[in-house]
Amino acid sequence: MATVDKNKAVLSFLATYPDIQSNPIFINFVNAKNDTIQFLTEDNDKRLNKPFIDGSVRKSYTLHMVISKSITDMAIAKDILTNENLDDLADIQEIMDWINEQGEAHNFPNFGEDCVIEEMVTTAENPSVDGINTAITPALALYSMEIRIDYIDYTKVMWS
Repeated sequence: MATVDKNKAVLSFLATYPDIQSNPIFINFVNAKNDTIQFLTEDNDKRLNKPFIDGSVRKSYTLHMVISKSITDMAIAKDILTNENLDDLADIQEIMDWINEQGEAHNFPNFGEDCVIEEMVTTAENPSVDGINTAITPALALYSMEIRIDYIDYTKVMWS
C-alpha cells in the first residue's frame, strides 16, 4: 500500500484556510517578509510511539508554523484599542482557533487508509513571538504556533 506523505497532506489541509491561500508559503526555509508563512518540520521522538499488541502504533506528527508580519512601534490607540500588532495577533489567533475547531469536528488531513487520526490541536492557546527584526523595513515580528496530530498507524498490523 502506498505511503502518504504526511507533510504534503498537512500542507494541503492547511491551505484550505482562506488567509493561508493568499500568502507565500515556504517549507523549511525562512524568507521573512511581511505575510509569509514558513512550515518547519520537526522531529517526532520515536520513544513516544506506543505499540499495541496487534502491531499498530500510536504516533504523533508535529509541525511548526511561523508567520511573518510587519509591526509598528506606535502605541495602542487607547480610545478604540487598535494597533497593527494587535490586529496581526488576532489574525494569527484565528488560524489557531480554526485548526482547533477542525480537530474538534474531526476534519483532519488525509494520512491515508493505514492511519487513523485521533486528535489535531495547536500545542498552545495563543501564538508565540519568536523574534522581532527591526533592522529591516518594515520591521517584522515572527509569530509561531505548533500543531500536533496524534494518530494510529496500522501499516504493520499482524492481524485484525
